[in-house]
Amino acid sequence: MTFRSFVLLLSAAMISLALTAQAQERTPEVRHYELRFEVSAELAPFTAATSDVIAVPLHNVEPFLAIGAAWKARGEIHLSLRSSTDGIRWSEWLPMDAHDDHANERGEQVSALALLDQQTRFVQYRISNEKSATMLGLRLVFISPGATPREMQQRIEQRTKEAMTTETLQQLPKYPKPPVVTRTEWGCPDGQVTTHGSLSYTTVTHLIVHHTFSPSGAINGDWAAAVRAIWNFHVFSNGWADVGYNYVIDQNGVIYEGRSGGDNVTGAHFCGTNAGTMGVVIIGDFTSATPPAAALNSLKKILAWKADQRGIDPTARSRHNSSGRDLNHISGHRDGCATACPGNAFYPMLTGIRADVKALLANFGAVASVSAASFNASALASASIVAAFGDNLSSSVEIGSSSPLPVSLAGTSVTVRDSANVEKIARLFFVSPTQINFLMPEGLAAGTATVLVANGEGRLSAGTVTIAPVAPALFAANANGRDVPAAVVLRIKADGSQSYEPLAIFDQAQNKFVAAPIDLGSETDQVFFIGYGTGFRGRSSLGAVSVKIGGADCEVFFAGAAEGFFGLDQLNARIPRSLIGANDVDLELTVDGVKANVLKLRIR
Repeated sequence: MTFRSFVLLLSAAMISLALTAQAQERTPEVRHYELRFEVSAELAPFTAATSDVIAVPLHNVEPFLAIGAAWKARGEIHLSLRSSTDGIRWSEWLPMDAHDDHANERGEQVSALALLDQQTRFVQYRISNEKSATMLGLRLVFISPGATPREMQQRIEQRTKEAMTTETLQQLPKYPKPPVVTRTEWGCPDGQVTTHGSLSYTTVTHLIVHHTFSPSGAINGDWAAAVRAIWNFHVFSNGWADVGYNYVIDQNGVIYEGRSGGDNVTGAHFCGTNAGTMGVVIIGDFTSATPPAAALNSLKKILAWKADQRGIDPTARSRHNSSGRDLNHISGHRDGCATACPGNAFYPMLTGIRADVKALLANFGAVASVSAASFNASALASASIVAAFGDNLSSSVEIGSSSPLPVSLAGTSVTVRDSANVEKIARLFFVSPTQINFLMPEGLAAGTATVLVANGEGRLSAGTVTIAPVAPALFAANANGRDVPAAVVLRIKADGSQSYEPLAIFDQAQNKFVAAPIDLGSETDQVFFIGYGTGFRGRSSLGAVSVKIGGADCEVFFAGAAEGFFGLDQLNARIPRSLIGANDVDLELTVDGVKANVLKLRIR
């Protein structure tokens, strides 16, 4: 079925039948408390020193307790921590060794965060070493990240669903950026812009993969709280301008915006040589366990987006100028310095991840979306009929015949993500390998949106569109957006009788529809143009709709949704008798100041 056939069927049926604003909500309270220990201990090889029992200084911790450590030492020091709810029964010792080899702003080594049960009341630390070393000072940092409000959690949970589809294209024909929970959405106390220091930007050449080295058992599904805990530790304990990672991924595959500043902001994650890198961390300890599949899928997608954006070959390697090392373009943290990150179980998986990222890029195409009536791509409206063009969009031809329209045909689906970061599934009229006709979802925010097409074989195609309140367009009988309209004339005689007359007749010689002359009849006849289009039901008022035929103003009686059809709009206007004998004239529709495609009428 061609698009022309689709429009003709639609026209025949027509003749026969004649963002909401989100409420403000509180940002979770993130509380921070530090205990300083003036430790000056010289340790012989293979010795250990255990502290006294330390009472947790924070009360009413929610939803879990995060503890980090920072210290100064000469030589290599190993730090461990254990916890207790009652001071009698103790957990196993948890390693708290330096997570990064670079020092914080105070010249200290810093640990990963330990995420402990919110009922934790007591802790102990133990210092040990393998060679002679001296401990010079220690800080323990206690953080309550605050429970994530239910409304915020619901929006984040939506990203869990979105993470399985991928969307948001920066510019054609680039691979789409997967959905990302903004800093505001995950409850960063700073909001979108840091208030703790200046930021810098870099040209990304290498993509660095991390794990947090934090067991995730105490999180209990509140992953946003874990992100807030990391932010707090990096900002207030490390003294950094912001969280060190560019992106954080939870074990459900949800991606969180890390360091503020947008695309290409320089992070603090790669051994003090952060220029030229983008850092992505998966929450969890992958020393002996591997990341969940959902997290890995999201990791590959965010890496594919950046690799395509910057022209980075995922399977190649090159010199990383900041560190002076020859690195794989997708590397682990340990490739830059002496650290175990991203974990002994995770690190060997990077070879396969590089290959998978390259495959994602090889199996990606572009799609162009236009109004199905006018074929204009300048703007599209919510609840309008859209035609999308590309390659390998579907494995076969299939027509949607159900009510409501299906969201999948021949394994193909279409998703639209608007400027407000909201993703909606589109309903489908028709799919083929090179074209899809779909209904733009309702309630999209104005601005740049992304259309993502996923076929049944896993191929992705994407493109950007502009969403506007109205994008008026009228269907043409020849499915070309011009010439004779797909419309009828309604004639009402003095006795009240009514008849419908076609405006287009098929010319066999020309193999196309041509204009049928409109006879305005006697002075008692009332002749109305009834046309069909899309994209103007969102008009501000009927008074904002203007129709001109041959330059003459027409009285408009209706401009809105056509009853019984998905996405179809109807226009009813009286044809002035002053146009008798005008012959070929232009039909011009303007809605809220936006002009539709110009069509042709013939009036006797």
